[in-house]
Amino acid sequence: MKRSEFLQTCAAGVCGCGLMALLPPAPARAEEKKAQSAAPSAECEAQKRQLDGARERFAILVTIADEQLDAATRQKMLLRMGRECAKPYVAYFEKYRGNLPGFLAEAKAAWLESAEFDEKTGVLRTVGKPAPCACPLVKAGRTPASFCECSRGWNEAAFSTVIGKPVDVQIEESVLRGGKRCCFRVTIA
Repeated sequence: MKRSEFLQTCAAGVCGCGLMALLPPAPARAEEKKAQSAAPSAECEAQKRQLDGARERFAILVTIADEQLDAATRQKMLLRMGRECAKPYVAYFEKYRGNLPGFLAEAKAAWLESAEFDEKTGVLRTVGKPAPCACPLVKAGRTPASFCECSRGWNEAAFSTVIGKPVDVQIEESVLRGGKRCCFRVTIA
């Protein structure tokens, strides 16, 4: 068993604290971790190649969907994919239900450059930080721009949960569509 697997097992509560005494002291563990991070292992390189291969295949899948599905069906599928992708974060979104300013403050710290909410019109405009696409499935230069509909679905799930009402999300700018960042207009329905 690798040390990382052992520690995960311990973190899950399978072993007692007494077994921690069997590990090297903290400074030795820190030095070992530093040495491991300095030179990527063959396993790490293999995982990078595997991930790149998965991104390439995913880009091909989205390209095929673009070719084989009518626009309405493709959009419906990708919006659903985004909502499904957001499901693991529901507890996080729920934490901010009814607290849009709190959620936006967290989002600004993580991925948004700015967010402006006009309470009179019920329109929120989010401006992402200049960056490559945040989705780990995207392969730059290969994934079709239609995939941005997935991000619409993710944003719909996030903001409808936080706001507590249905929202409509429109893409104003996206990296996959040639922009420097991703910007969305969120309208409370």
